[in-house]
Amino acid sequence: MLDVEFRILDVLTREIGNSLSINKIAEKVKTLYGSGDYKNIHVAINNMNKDKTIILDQAGNTSIASINFANYLIIDLLSEMELRKKRDFLQNRQEMQMLMLELDTYLYDQDLIQSISLITPERNAKLNKAEFLVHLKKSNNRKIVYETKLGIYTMLNHLQMIHTMRIDALVLEDNEVSDLAKSNEVNPVREMFYDKITVFSSQNFWLWMRNEIIKGARIKTEETQTHPAKISEEDLVYNLARFGYTEFGPKIKEGKQICIEYAIAAMMFSKDARRIDAITIILAKNTKSTNYDLLLFISRKYGFAEKILGIMKSLRNIVAHTKMVVEEPIRLLEAMNIEEMKADEKRMKDRLKVYHVT
Repeated sequence: MLDVEFRILDVLTREIGNSLSINKIAEKVKTLYGSGDYKNIHVAINNMNKDKTIILDQAGNTSIASINFANYLIIDLLSEMELRKKRDFLQNRQEMQMLMLELDTYLYDQDLIQSISLITPERNAKLNKAEFLVHLKKSNNRKIVYETKLGIYTMLNHLQMIHTMRIDALVLEDNEVSDLAKSNEVNPVREMFYDKITVFSSQNFWLWMRNEIIKGARIKTEETQTHPAKISEEDLVYNLARFGYTEFGPKIKEGKQICIEYAIAAMMFSKDARRIDAITIILAKNTKSTNYDLLLFISRKYGFAEKILGIMKSLRNIVAHTKMVVEEPIRLLEAMNIEEMKADEKRMKDRLKVYHVT
């Protein structure tokens, strides 16, 4: 694969679901790699179109490029791209090479793991961090799914101590990855897809992506990562109303849709006691629509896992319909040696009564 073709594929895969003109691709290549000659990129794109690697569609006078997932060979090309990105990233990083070797050794016998991607690798490496998206295969055996998640978290905690670096992982089942990738809400999966290297089973990852797109899924990536503390007040109020929690005073205006787990994280950063209380109400009202795997990841990443563990334990005691749902995330957090920060159950009960949640 030529350098220019590799860079074009990298841009197109980061922008899955977005329409990109040749001009836009050239701009993105220049931003990511420091240089991008329009003429060379134009020639390469036309050659890739002839080879059926990409498809060119006309929108007025503009040519729009997209990956041709109907081409049988595209999965191999995309896997080759991932391997090259992995090689380039690890080349002068001995510590990360050791981490990847240990990860591969552990994963050898883990049949339920479909793929693993390293997220925002360059930025996190500078901060002595590693962040992973672990995509599990579909399974109806809840015991095996739980044991696999537990094994992954235990193993990563162990590697974190050995390598004295911060390691966070989002472990999701197949249907969860699919739902979050297609969601209209801003969420971590859409953001992760923009800047990642699939370091384990890249063919599986791109086979999954091809199947989703062929089935008609609209997957859109997000270039900018969301920090919960920076979610605007207007967007937060709008989303809290979507999730069944309204306050006296703020006028609700339509804003950007964000996932419930980011909304909970934003409230954790609030200095307003009412907002902290609202987390219990939001979770009790949205038990089935909350993704607890995602909430665990966000709570660990942003440092409120102890608080969320205390809230979930109290919810289990107070609200009957939450008991079955929160049991597994509670056990996983405890297995990660998270120490509970106890919630005020009396205050929770009073607030839940006000919002008619029992």
